Amino acid sequence: MTNTPDKVGIDDIAVAVPRLFLSTTGEFARARGIEPAKLSRGIGVEKMAVPDAHEDAATLAASSTLDLMRNNDLLPEEVGRLYIGTESGVDEAKAMGTYVIGMLEEVYGSGTFSECSTVEFKSACIGATHALESVACWLKAGDDCGWGEGSGSDVSGRRRGRVGIVVATDVARYGIGSPGEYTQGAGSVALLVDRDPRILALDPVMGVYTRDENDFFRPIGMRCAVVNGKYSNQCYLTAMDGAFGSYRKRALSRGIFRLGDGEGVTDHLDRIIFHIPYPRMAEYAAASLFRREWRSLPRWREVEEEIGTGPGEPGGEEGGPVEVKAKEEADYQRRFSKSAKFLEAYVKKVKPSTLISSVVGNIYTGSIYLGLASLLAQDLLIPGKRIGLGSYGSGCSAAFFSGTVEEGIGSVARGSVLKKLDERVEIGLAEYEDLHRGERRESVIPPAGEFALLRIDGDGYRRYGFVQ
Repeated sequence: MTNTPDKVGIDDIAVAVPRLFLSTTGEFARARGIEPAKLSRGIGVEKMAVPDAHEDAATLAASSTLDLMRNNDLLPEEVGRLYIGTESGVDEAKAMGTYVIGMLEEVYGSGTFSECSTVEFKSACIGATHALESVACWLKAGDDCGWGEGSGSDVSGRRRGRVGIVVATDVARYGIGSPGEYTQGAGSVALLVDRDPRILALDPVMGVYTRDENDFFRPIGMRCAVVNGKYSNQCYLTAMDGAFGSYRKRALSRGIFRLGDGEGVTDHLDRIIFHIPYPRMAEYAAASLFRREWRSLPRWREVEEEIGTGPGEPGGEEGGPVEVKAKEEADYQRRFSKSAKFLEAYVKKVKPSTLISSVVGNIYTGSIYLGLASLLAQDLLIPGKRIGLGSYGSGCSAAFFSGTVEEGIGSVARGSVLKKLDERVEIGLAEYEDLHRGERRESVIPPAGEFALLRIDGDGYRRYGFVQ
C-alpha cells in the first residue's frame, strides 16, 4: 500500500559564499567611471562575492552541503537525492554532483554516498527551482517511486525514509568593463527537502511560462555569458507575469485561495521572493506583477488618482508609433513604482528578501533562495503565513509557486550567514581582475578547513580535496 506524506518542502537551508569580496562603490566604481550611488541605490549591489583561486561552483556546492548535513546531523545513507541546479558546470558531461560527492566522501568516508542519486539541472537561473520540484515529487511519490525505502520506513532510527538535498551553485561572470560586470557574485545555497518540513511546506501547484529567447546565453567554450541586458529585463518581466497568471489560475482552481471582495492573490502572500539578478530587478518584477493584478481591483482607482491613467487603458492616451507607446508605457510603469500603494506593498512583501543579494551579488540559480535565507535571517518567516516565489531563467523560462511557513520554523538556526558575510575579506581591483581572468594561481587566502580545487590534470579532469 502506498504511503505518501501530506507535506513536503524545505526543512533547512545553508549558504556558502567565498571569503573574498570587492566593494562596488570604491575603487571599482572609480575605475569604471560609474557613480557609486548608481550601484548602491540604483542597482542595489554594494559588494560582489569573488571566488578565490581554489574555489569554483563545485567547491561552493560541497561547502553548503556539508554545512547543511552537519547542522542537521545527517548521515550519508540518509540522503537519497543530491540534485544540483547550476549554469556554471565544470564539465560538459560529468555531473557536478559526482565531484561534490567525491569531496563529501573525503569527510564521511569512501563509498558512503554510493546509494545517493545525483543529476545536474541546467536552465539558466531557474535550474535549482526545477531540481526542487523534482525532489519534492520524489518524496511525495513514496513507495511508488521504487527508491527502496517508503516514506514510512526508518532508515537510521531517526527519520522516516531518506531525504533530498537540492543545491543551487554558481559563479556569475561577465566581461571586465561590460555592463553586467557590477552584478557579479558567487555562492551556493543548499536546501534540505523533507517530509513535514520546518521552514516551508510547498503548495501542490506551480505556474510556468516558457519561450525561446536569446536574452542571455553562454556558448560552449566561453567563460563569460552573452547578455542583452535591457531585453533580458523585459523577457524576465514578461515571463514572470505569464508564470504568475498560470499560478493564479491553477491555485484558484485547486481552492488554495478564497478571495474576498476586492482581494487579489498577492493579498494572500505575506512575502514574495523573486529571482534577484540584482536587487532593483526584484522591484521591477514586483511593480509589473502588482500592476497587472491590481488593475482589475477597486484599489486601482486610488492608484490612478495619484498617477493618472495609463496608456492604452480606458481614459488613457491612445499613443502613436510602437516606440512612442513603449516610452509611454515605461514612463507610466516608473510612475506606478513610485506610487504610495505600490511602495507600501513592495517594502512589506518584497524588499526584505534582497538583503543578502545586495552584499553578495548575483548567484544565478541560488539568488531566489538567498531571498529565502534573507527572510530567515531577519526572523520574517511567520508560521501559518504563505510565501510566494517567482523564479526566472534566461532563454527563457519562469515559474511561480508558493508554500506555507510551518510551526517548526522556531527550531531552525538563523543568523550564521550574516556572520559569514561580516567575516569576509575585501580585495582590491587588481586582485579581482587577476582572479576574474584566471591568471592568479595562488589563493589570496590559502584554503584551510574547506574544500578546494587542487589541480586540473592534463586531460582536463578536476582534482578536488578537503584541505585541513
